[in-house]
Amino acid sequence: MKIALGAVMHESNTFTPGRTTLDNFRNTQYLFGNDFLKAHRGTRSEVGGMLDELDEHGVNVLSILGALALPSPIVTRATYDQIKRDLISQLKDQLDGLDGVLLALHGSMTVEDLDDPEGDLLETIRREITTQGVERLACSLDHHGNITEKMMSSMDLAVGYRTHPHVDQYKVGQMTARHLVNLIKTPYTIRRSFIKLPMMTPAENRSEPIHALRAELEAIDRQTNVVTSSFFVGYPWADTSAQGTSVMVYTRNDQAGADKLARQLSEKMWSLRDQFRFPMYTPAEAVHIGNEHGGGPYVLNELADCTLGGASGDVVSTARYLYENSIVNSVVVGVVDPEAAATATQAGVGQTVQVTIGGNICKKNNPPLEFEGVVRTLNRDVSGHTEIHAGYETAVGKIAVVSGRGVQIILIERAGKFGGPTFLEELGIDPQKKKFIVVKEGLNPLETYKDVAERILMVDSPGFDPQIPVPEDYTRIPRPMYPLDPDVLWSPR
Repeated sequence: MKIALGAVMHESNTFTPGRTTLDNFRNTQYLFGNDFLKAHRGTRSEVGGMLDELDEHGVNVLSILGALALPSPIVTRATYDQIKRDLISQLKDQLDGLDGVLLALHGSMTVEDLDDPEGDLLETIRREITTQGVERLACSLDHHGNITEKMMSSMDLAVGYRTHPHVDQYKVGQMTARHLVNLIKTPYTIRRSFIKLPMMTPAENRSEPIHALRAELEAIDRQTNVVTSSFFVGYPWADTSAQGTSVMVYTRNDQAGADKLARQLSEKMWSLRDQFRFPMYTPAEAVHIGNEHGGGPYVLNELADCTLGGASGDVVSTARYLYENSIVNSVVVGVVDPEAAATATQAGVGQTVQVTIGGNICKKNNPPLEFEGVVRTLNRDVSGHTEIHAGYETAVGKIAVVSGRGVQIILIERAGKFGGPTFLEELGIDPQKKKFIVVKEGLNPLETYKDVAERILMVDSPGFDPQIPVPEDYTRIPRPMYPLDPDVLWSPR
């Protein structure tokens, strides 16, 4: 059996200024052939899971393209067109004797003048492989995908992540590969039911609804004739026609069963619509909680400035509070500011510097912080170690740790994915000796800091990933849409 394997993964924040180019992909991963397979084999990424499962079945794996970039602004049309050309070109070279195509996609990429690039890509791939008699195409998808009917109609089946933080990528990769192999070995008629809900979630959502929906999936998947089922909380920071949560159910030869179970799953999701939110605290409230209860460290998580959600990473509201109030034993992890990082690097370790930090990209309610401190550490491209979101290890460039008034700020040249406490340790910082640690990595700290943190508090801040959407920011999404339209009535068709 021969299966072609590839990946195109990007989460596009349409509110963050700038554009994502091919250099952004190359800074994370843009690999062909054996280089792509070697980068993932033996890892806990979803592609790693796919490879292990395919190897288990003795499949001859043919690599096409691995294009991954950290979440960031809209992708330029030229970049998408190049990715598409490279992927299709590599695929065409593998079509002889091919049995199927397996892809790791995200589901929330946005391209200039193209709201649904994954739908466009899948449609093109389907057209190419059909001409050569290749029938099977399967994909894994991110939990935050804004899934479309065009995507669904272009592939045989898809499997989405079921956890947030994403700790099941490897397992989902295995599942997707297993379903594709079974479909090729023992052909059966796939019946699917796909329902799009008029609903957005904050994406960085609380765990209770996720646990409830995952339990629902597990019950569905145990039913006779069900192949797999998924739900998608969507990606709210995209003002596109693809916006919205969704569910899908695949069965063997049972359309009525697929429809019934999809309705059941969508009704469950709709019933939980007002629970997808964390309690939020101001920096002052979060610090007060830490001081009142003692112990530490307290992780203060700036969800709205989550760089793993495409935000800028240069918000300094919590850093300002800590610095202006001399909150000692505090560290702010990963403020994106290439100029400040360069200034500290040029000054050198042990030197006192005056730097203007933040407020370069996110300007709304985020004035720069005038900071005076000593350069403690210089490094570059340290990322720590974590299996969460494996495959997105990104070179962050220059790293400078500056310290003033008892507060350390880790300046980085560009956004990246950090390995939780291990990132601090590699910079010579003991996280367990800190009282407060400010992070900008969405829900990943719930996993990476779980053995270290006294408590993780979600801090309200400016940023391009607001937890409460602003209605006037959206001009292109389908309406009505909860919670922008809180009184919307809906039931699945």
